[in-house]
Amino acid sequence: MVIQELLITLHVVFLGMMNPFPEPVMQAAKEYLWLLTKGYPQNASLKLVGDKFMLPGEMRQVLYRGVAASNVAAVRQQKIGSVSRGDLVLIDTYNVLFTVNNYLLGKHLFICNDGMLRDAGEMRGRIINKPQFSRSVSLMLEVLQGWTGITCIHYLDEPVSFSGRLSIELSKDMAQMGIEGDAHVVHSPDRKLMDERSDAICTSDSAIIDHYRGKVIDLPRFLLEKYFQPDFPVLIQQ
Repeated sequence: MVIQELLITLHVVFLGMMNPFPEPVMQAAKEYLWLLTKGYPQNASLKLVGDKFMLPGEMRQVLYRGVAASNVAAVRQQKIGSVSRGDLVLIDTYNVLFTVNNYLLGKHLFICNDGMLRDAGEMRGRIINKPQFSRSVSLMLEVLQGWTGITCIHYLDEPVSFSGRLSIELSKDMAQMGIEGDAHVVHSPDRKLMDERSDAICTSDSAIIDHYRGKVIDLPRFLLEKYFQPDFPVLIQQ
């Protein structure tokens, strides 16, 4: 167990020293931002810029997830905040866990122009490394344990096969660790986060953030900076 923990630590230290994206990707991001801000369609703009700079699929996904029109990004930035004692926080659990998990697996993570940390991973709902995923869960719970006076409600996607087991384990671990709250399997976590009463939400899902009027907590970024001090590349230099 000690050796495994050491290997994980060395792995994430290496990840924290990743170089920024190549210059063609950074330039493509600027041109893609210009097109979106001028009101051009997202898909057509992405294809135009991606083809011009001959970007592979993963880098196109980076642009798609990492760049929003300037006015949209500014509104999202204003929503980013931190928890306060007494807050009811709703958590888009898989959104958080897979972002952390992708970091541990060496996937690209980056700061978007709306201020949120995101990844270019395409494995939502699929666990390809159970030890790393379990590590992601443990780290998330450790962070939540430090949020004293906060009630945390986890929402897990019903279509994901292991959601039932994970919700039971989360509820049990939260009780044992003194974390106020619970975990629920629901058909649509998106609807819960957008429609249920709360003081803050934890998600990087753009559609949810755009709809939500309260505070948005970037839990993966908070967690990873707390434990690993990574130097995430910034996709759009302001």
